[in-house]
Formats: sequence, structure tokens, C-alpha cells
Amino acid sequence: MNKNINGYNKKVKQLFIIWRYFMNFIKNTLILALISISALVLNSRAYSANSYNISCTNLAYGTQLGSVYLNASDGLSQPYGVYTGLDCAYAGAGRTNSSAIVGGEIARSAANAVVGAVSGRLSAAMSMDSNTAAHMSYSSNGSGIGMAANHVLGGLSLWTNFSNSNFENDQTYSSVRADSNAFDGDASAFTIGLDKRFGNLIVGVAFNSFDSDIDTTVNGGNVETEGETLGLYVGLNTGALHLSVGAGQGEYDISTTRRDLGSDLTISASDVTADITYYHIGLSGELNRGKLSFRPRVNYRSFDLELPQFTDIVPTDSNTLTADTTATANETVAGKTYSSDMGEAGLSIAITTGAKLIPFIDVAYVNEDTTAAAYNTEATADATSADLDASAPDGYVTYGGGLILNLQSRMSGYISVMETTNRDDYSETILSGSLKLRF
Repeated sequence: MNKNINGYNKKVKQLFIIWRYFMNFIKNTLILALISISALVLNSRAYSANSYNISCTNLAYGTQLGSVYLNASDGLSQPYGVYTGLDCAYAGAGRTNSSAIVGGEIARSAANAVVGAVSGRLSAAMSMDSNTAAHMSYSSNGSGIGMAANHVLGGLSLWTNFSNSNFENDQTYSSVRADSNAFDGDASAFTIGLDKRFGNLIVGVAFNSFDSDIDTTVNGGNVETEGETLGLYVGLNTGALHLSVGAGQGEYDISTTRRDLGSDLTISASDVTADITYYHIGLSGELNRGKLSFRPRVNYRSFDLELPQFTDIVPTDSNTLTADTTATANETVAGKTYSSDMGEAGLSIAITTGAKLIPFIDVAYVNEDTTAAAYNTEATADATSADLDASAPDGYVTYGGGLILNLQSRMSGYISVMETTNRDDYSETILSGSLKLRF
């Protein structure tokens, strides 16, 4: 009997040993699983822009502290971006103020609207004796055509021009670390002018209101521009050729936003006032053959947008409980002049139908020197070998046409559609219209 008891106790002990090993295995497996999960979570937080919700400029963990920082938990030097997210360290364009990406594009768009309206007015006013469209002139100005009311009072003429454009840069965008100056925007302008003819000379003044709204992809940002310019212009009709010159200045108010790649909050700057200066010179002629009117032209326009130094306001990290401090550092954006200089050669052709609708077509080539997008330098090099350079704004072709409405009474107008093509990563559609009232 004692033998049986001893045998039973031996089996129980063996079972207990097996059970203990089994439980240790389960425990070690669970511990290993928890460690793995924790590592994955921490790794995700280290490589995600928004896991810790800590700003790229957080004063405790921000990348502004150098290539390494002290870990708050153990005081040891750690690689870049463990808390703030590696995008904070590896992004160039993604950490750039939106104005630096599209400042040149704003100058280019404004030049076409502001200078184009005045050039169109002079071209129209100096062709009032043309047989085209029963003495109703038109001109292509890069934003459509301009109409005028003549001899309002004492030989003065009042004219207006309106244009609206939608444009985009479709450069490839893959991630904030690869850079891109892709954007999507629109702009509109309204010009009203007053001028007087002295023989074959025209002298006038033009007031222009311009606004634009551009969304930048790489930094999830936006730039809004609104302002006015006032300019003087002179036109000389030599008979065979028409010469026009003009210049002006004004101010644009600019507001910008972008995404903090660490906290995912909005960094902003508002009420930044930029000084505007522009000038232009043009030469055009006109040749009538039957019902066709040909108008070749060459123009040069220069537009400068001088943006002063300003400060990007970075929200505090009060949205997170993981940071030792919620304080962040604002970022200074250096002042810069954004310019667009363009030389244009174009041809407009109108068909006199003898009716109230006069169709026209227009084509032009523009060679430009516009300030390209500029990106902040990455805080430290990453493994991305395909960082994209900014698109090169070297030139483009415009083409399109429209209809002039001539009621031969106290009201007339037009509608025009123009396309911009052959520009690097860029496309644009311009819709323009006008209404002329006779006094």
C-alpha cells in the first residue's frame, strides 16, 4: 500500500512540475507579447507625426535643440525625433511657410491681372478708329479683353476690367519627407481706370483690387492675399505702331497657415503687409484684311512683391499630456522679395461678322523669370533619395478666345476663356468678362 501511495505522490509531483513549466511558459509568452506590443506602440509614436502630439518646436523635445536631445526619462542622448516624430526632422518643404512655396506664383498671377488690364485698355483706346467690330475695340491682355466707355466728361474715359483664374501645380506629392511644391489656387482682380486723350497721346490712372487663395499640399497650408495697387500709364499712337508704358505701387495683406508636423495643429501668421511695385512696356500693331483684324504684340512686365520678416505663431502643446512642458517656440520667417518678370509675344485675330457677336482668338508665348519655391533645409539627412526640386517656372503658352457682344446702344460686353499650358507642372484657366456703359 505504501508503494501505491508513493507512486501516486510521484505522479502528482510530476504533474505539478509539468503544470508549473506550462504556467511559466504562458507567463513568459504573455510578457514577451506585452513587450512586443509596447515596442510597436513606442515605435509608432517615434515615427508618426501625430502619435505623441508634440510640436516640432516643443521647448523640451523640439528639433530646435540640435541633432540630439536629452530624453526626459533617463537623461541619455537620443536620436532626432523620438518624441516629436521623424517628420519634424526629415521634412524640408513640409516645415516651410506657405508663402515661400507660392510667393512667386502670387507675383506672377498679380502681374498678369494688374498689368494685363492696363495693357488691354491702352491697346483698345489706341485702336478706336479701327473698322473692326463697327469701331468697337478689343484686346487680349492675358486675362481676357478690356472694354471702355469713352468721352464721359471733357474728353475723359472711364473703363473697367474683371478677371478670374483657377490654377494648380500638379507636381507629384508622396510624403512630407520627399518635398513638393504642388498647390491649387484661384485669383480674381477688378480694375477701374480713368484716362484722357491728347491728340495721339493717352494719359491715365488705374486702380486695381486683387485677391488670391492658394492651398499648398506638402505642409497642408494656405496663403490668402488681398490688396490694392494704383498706377499711372501712358500710350502713344504712332499710326503703324502703338507704344504703352506704365508703373504703379500698392500693398497686399497676406495671411498664411501650415500644419505642425508634430502636433498636427495649425501654425499661422496674419496681417503681413507686403509692398508692391510694378512696371510694364508694350508695343503692338494692327492690320485689317477684309473681315479679319490681326493684332500682333510684344510686351514686358515686371512685378515685385516685397514680403517683410514675420513670425509664424506655433500653438502650445496643451492638447497632450505626454509632454513635460506645453511651451513651444514660434518660428521667424525671413523677409524676401518675390518677383515675376515676363516677356510676351502674341497675336489676336478678330472676325467682323457684321452682327452683334464678334468672335476672336488669341495665342501667345511668354518667357518668364519668376521666383521659384524655396524649402527649409532638413534638420538632418534622411533615407529619402527622391526629394523633389521645385518646379522651374521658365515659360508658357496661352491660347483661347471669346465673343464680343455689341448692342450698339448704351451697353456692350464680352466673355473670354484662356488656357495656360506648356508650363512646368502647371495649368491655368482664365475666365474674363466685362460690361461697357456709354454715357
